[in-house]
Amino acid sequence: MVHRAISPTSEGLILDLLSARKSLTLQQVVTLLPELSWNQIFRTVDVLSRRGDIILLRRGFEYELERISSKSQALAYAG
Repeated sequence: MVHRAISPTSEGLILDLLSARKSLTLQQVVTLLPELSWNQIFRTVDVLSRRGDIILLRRGFEYELERISSKSQALAYAG
């Protein structure tokens, strides 16, 4: 099995989308970024979530992504 590194471009694209909007469903991200494969988006969302850059929430049968503000990240690390 070959694991591809997360592209800074895929991170940037997803974070830019979330900067422009308060939140997006995972399906909206897939639709808005046709240049990325489902696997690239899933892996990038996983990395961004684990790193604390975004929050991944389950809303019924959908998943919603929200960007964490720099202020929220600073408070989380301070606590």
